[in-house]
Amino acid sequence: MSAKNLFAIIAVFLPLMAAAQSVAPPPQPLHFVNDHWTPYDPPAAFPEGAMVHTIVKGDTLWDLADHYLGDPFLWPQIWERNPYIKDSHWIYPGDPVVIDLAVQEAPVAEADVPFEETVTSEYDEDFGGGDEIMPRPLGSSADVYCFAELVQDEGIFPFTVASSEQIEYQDSYSEGDVLYIDGGINQGVKAGDRFFILHRVRPLHHPVSNSKLGFVFTQVGQLKVLCSQEDTSIAEITYACDPVYIGDVLKPFAPVPVPLVIPPDPTDRCDVPNGKPTGYITYDRDDQIDIGTHWLVFLDLGAAEGLYPGTFATVFRDNPVKGMPRLVMGEVGVLTVDETYSTALVTQSWSPLAVGDRIEVK
Repeated sequence: MSAKNLFAIIAVFLPLMAAAQSVAPPPQPLHFVNDHWTPYDPPAAFPEGAMVHTIVKGDTLWDLADHYLGDPFLWPQIWERNPYIKDSHWIYPGDPVVIDLAVQEAPVAEADVPFEETVTSEYDEDFGGGDEIMPRPLGSSADVYCFAELVQDEGIFPFTVASSEQIEYQDSYSEGDVLYIDGGINQGVKAGDRFFILHRVRPLHHPVSNSKLGFVFTQVGQLKVLCSQEDTSIAEITYACDPVYIGDVLKPFAPVPVPLVIPPDPTDRCDVPNGKPTGYITYDRDDQIDIGTHWLVFLDLGAAEGLYPGTFATVFRDNPVKGMPRLVMGEVGVLTVDETYSTALVTQSWSPLAVGDRIEVK
């Protein structure tokens, strides 16, 4: 290879390499395919009518999902559609990406199966790396639809559950029950509209600084509007995680994808600090004292710190004995990301974790 060609290759990939210094090394080796360099084996033929985007310098799956699907958090759908891409952090100019897909609403919203049947998933397998190279779901639909949200302003919720068809006989409600909400045609509510149902739990303060982080609302279910009047509507609970109560608030429904990931090398007790962003576990589901594998937590790192769904982080504590190595205790995988916080699943732990434990992005 001539020096001129080598320089051209470096010039093309240097920006991508710089942007990915915080992720796994790029796949190797590169080979020349259809007038461009790539480590992958991209397809040469596509189904008739398929929408295909040819990657250009600066593209990311995040940006492609934002452009084509209208939501950057749907990037795992594009990755899943293109299994030849072995590492979502590394895509190469000239490679084709199939994007002939639409946003798929989660089947759990109107599923006819009991809740207990929805909570098993691929995370029941060991998340400890190995030879597996195909992406797989980090968790289950229940992990993204039945945990909690951290809300800064309680006034953001447009409607509440105001009554029910069985209000004289019941004080809590579940799938199939009919509710009455305080929004109707004049507020833009129409038959077929769907909403998340959330239940206020408590204010949340940082476990170390004690600063106010917001208000915890648990995700208790979903409903679908049957019909609307001027200022009220009648709706049916289509999916319930926990009991629904009068006074619970509503939020417009939008599908939340479960991140597809290739698990990184498993966290090890001998791992040393890597200099990447660090934060804390700030909340765990149901305020459990001890947190173990498959449990759900809040992290005080979010999009502002560069996190995205599918990021992994090491959980550790400072050693109480001065001068001794930190106590590495486990690992979490990020499910959803807000600007200032994330929800995460504990993928491994060999000691009980707790709110206040520290995290370090892998």
